[in-house]
Amino acid sequence: MEALAITSILVDRDPTSAQSQEVHALALIAEGWRYDNSGDPKQGVEKRNEALSAYILACNQSTTPGLLQLSTAQLAHMLGDIPTATKYYTLAHEHVINDARASFFLAQIELINSRWDTAKVWITESMVRNPNEPFALLSLALIEAQLGNASVAIELANKGCGILPEEPNLRFIQARVFRLAGRPEQALEILIALPKTIQDSEMCRGEFDSCLDAIKNAE
Repeated sequence: MEALAITSILVDRDPTSAQSQEVHALALIAEGWRYDNSGDPKQGVEKRNEALSAYILACNQSTTPGLLQLSTAQLAHMLGDIPTATKYYTLAHEHVINDARASFFLAQIELINSRWDTAKVWITESMVRNPNEPFALLSLALIEAQLGNASVAIELANKGCGILPEEPNLRFIQARVFRLAGRPEQALEILIALPKTIQDSEMCRGEFDSCLDAIKNAE
């Protein structure tokens, strides 16, 4: 609360300072967490929306806004403001030329909306900058499976899981890739080996059912 009071004074005194706006945004985010922890999530969201506005002002005022644009996009994404997130992820991708994160998150937005071709464009852009990132490899594997490229999808999924073999979230995506690629039995084997906390999730139970339906329909 003291930090927020200080940053509020800073932006009042110099509203054109990108640095002051950025620090104020961070203080507002922290204040949002404080409200969350005190049982007032509505106020928490309000403070994060104020932080988003401060980040946008900082982007407009900064001469090198690349990483600020990434932070702005991530906060907008968390708040569910997808148009703003997409705008600032795109800007961050253009301005921070060695960073793979903006294009990765753009691919995730397209994946959620089942826009496979556009998702493939963005995840490919991300992998140009970081070709061995496991979650990017599994994302591309899922996209290829959705596009019907089964052998490519399985190869990518295996490569990504080979980098982080103990990561259960990667294994879950691998199972989905195997099911979409026409190998539901192997997908079930992967799912059965996952930790119980993941197996009990609604998403994993749905994947189990999809695998069983695929096996039944193939008989």
